[in-house]
Amino acid sequence: MKIDITEQDLFNYVFFPDLLSPEVAEFLNNSKEFSEDIEFFKELKNSLRQELSYQEKKLLAKKIPSYQLNEIIELYPVQTPAKKKVNGLILAAASEEQKKPVVSSRTYYDNNKAYIIKVINYENSCKIFVFSTLYEIIQNFDLIITPQNLKYHIDDNSVPLELDFNVVPESITLEFNLVQQS
Repeated sequence: MKIDITEQDLFNYVFFPDLLSPEVAEFLNNSKEFSEDIEFFKELKNSLRQELSYQEKKLLAKKIPSYQLNEIIELYPVQTPAKKKVNGLILAAASEEQKKPVVSSRTYYDNNKAYIIKVINYENSCKIFVFSTLYEIIQNFDLIITPQNLKYHIDDNSVPLELDFNVVPESITLEFNLVQQS
C-alpha cells in the first residue's frame, strides 16, 4: 500500500504529531525519503522558539502599521564590593562622630548593558541620569521606579530627572513606545 504524504503531513509530523494517522506517522518515522523536508520544519520550529532581537522587532514595527511594539528594559543595581572594616580605628574623646555622607549614588544596568542609569541622592533631593552606551539621545520614554511604582515621562535624556525626595530603587524600568503617531 502506497501512502501519499502531503506537505501538511510533514508540517503536522513536526508541529502536531497527534494529528497524524498512525500509518502516516509510522511511515515518516521509518522513511528517509522526506528527511530534508522534516529537517526544514524542525529548524522552522526551533527558530520560532527563539526571541526576536530588538532590531528585528523595530524593523517589523516600521513595516507593519498594525504591529505595536512597547519595549520594556529592566535595569538592576550594580553590585558594589563590600566595604572592608578598618580594625583599630580609635577615636579620641574630643573627636567628632563620623557622619554619613550627605551624597550617595547608585548605578543601574540592563542585561545587555545598553543603558546605564545613575541615581544620585542628595540630602533632600535626587537626580536620575539616563545614559545610552551607544552615545545616543534617548527620547520619549517612561521611567518607572520600583518597588514604589513611581512613573515619570521623559522627553529626552539631555537633562536629569530631578525629584524633591530621595529614592533607593530595587530596579528601574525604561518603557519605550515605538508606535508611530499619525
